[in-house]
Amino acid sequence: MKRRIVISGYYGFNNLGDEAVLAATVGELRRLIPDVEIAVLSAAPADTSRAYGVRGIPRSDLRTIVGVLRDCDLFLSGGGSLFQDATSWRSPWYYLALVAAARVLARHTMVYAQGIEPPRRPSVRAAMAFLLNGMDLITVRDVTSQAVLTELGVRRPRVVLTADPSLLLTPDWSVRVAAERARWGEGAWFGLAMRPWAGGEAVRAAGAAARITAERLGIRWALLPMHRPGDLAACEALAADLGEAATVVRAALGPREMLALIGSLDLLVGMRLHALLFAAARGVPVVPIAYDPKVTALMRDLGGPAPLSVASLHPDEIIGVVEAAVADRSARRTRLLAAVAPLRERAALAPALAADLLR
Repeated sequence: MKRRIVISGYYGFNNLGDEAVLAATVGELRRLIPDVEIAVLSAAPADTSRAYGVRGIPRSDLRTIVGVLRDCDLFLSGGGSLFQDATSWRSPWYYLALVAAARVLARHTMVYAQGIEPPRRPSVRAAMAFLLNGMDLITVRDVTSQAVLTELGVRRPRVVLTADPSLLLTPDWSVRVAAERARWGEGAWFGLAMRPWAGGEAVRAAGAAARITAERLGIRWALLPMHRPGDLAACEALAADLGEAATVVRAALGPREMLALIGSLDLLVGMRLHALLFAAARGVPVVPIAYDPKVTALMRDLGGPAPLSVASLHPDEIIGVVEAAVADRSARRTRLLAAVAPLRERAALAPALAADLLR
C-alpha cells in the first residue's frame, strides 16, 4: 500500500536554501520509502513538480490542501524557520493553520528539522505551544531551537535534535556548473553571498571590504544570489562597484549545482545561511555575517568562527576577519570538515524518524 506524505514549507519562491532542504528531504524519503507519494505545497507548483517529481499543490488553494491532508499518512512541517514572525506577522499564522488542519485531517504530523526562533508576539507564542504540543514528533535543526521550544512550554511530543536537511545533498558538477566555473578563469576566487538588509548598509560595507581585499590579496569575487530576484539585484550593484574584481553568477542553478560551485571557492563571506552551509559542507572556510539568530546557531554547531554582526558591520572588520581566515585556511578547512561529519549524521535522523512514523 502506498504511503502519502504532504510537505509544507517556503517552497516555490526561488530561494536556493529552501529548495536545498526540499531536494534533500524528497530524496531521502524516497530512498527510505520507495513507494511513497509526495505532495508539496508550493508557490510555483508546476515548477516544484517538474524539479522534484512530486505533486505540486498551490499553497493558497484551500480546497485542494484539505483534500490532500485528508488523504495523507504523514504531514511534515518544515524545514526552514516557518514559525518566526520577525519578517512577517502573517507568515507564522499560515504555517500554524496548516499544522492545526493536519492535526485533524492527517494520520500523523511531524515538525521536520525546523529552526525555531523566539516569536515576538505573545499570540504566536501561545499558538505555537498549543499546536506543537499536539504533534506526533518534533525534530529541530539546532540546540538553540530546542531551548526555544522548552521556553515556550512544548513538553508533550518527543523533540529530537537533527540538523539542516541540506547537509545530505551531494554536489552536482553539471555542464552548467562546469561552464560557469570555466567562465571565471584561473586564480583564487572568494564567494560573497549577501542579501538586501537594513537599507543596504551591510551590502555596501561588504562591497567596500571586497574591493580592498581584492587589491591586497590578488583575488576575485564570485557574487552568489541565493534568493532571486532580490539577491541578484544586490549582486549586480556590487559588481558595478567592484568591476573586474568580481563576477555575478547569473545562471539559475539548482541547489546541488550551487553546492558544487561553492565547493570550488577558496573562501566564502556570507549572510545567507545556506551559502554558509554549502561552503562548510565542502570544507570552504567561511566568514559569517549574522542578520538572524539562525546564522549564530549554525556557527555554534560548527564550532566557530563567531559571526560578525550586521548591526555594526564595518569594512575594516570584514577585512581583518577575511585576512585571518586566509592565513589559517588549511586548518579551518580541516576543522570544518570534522564539524560537518556529525551534523550530517544528525541530519539523517529526520527522514529516518519520518519513515518510522509510517511503519
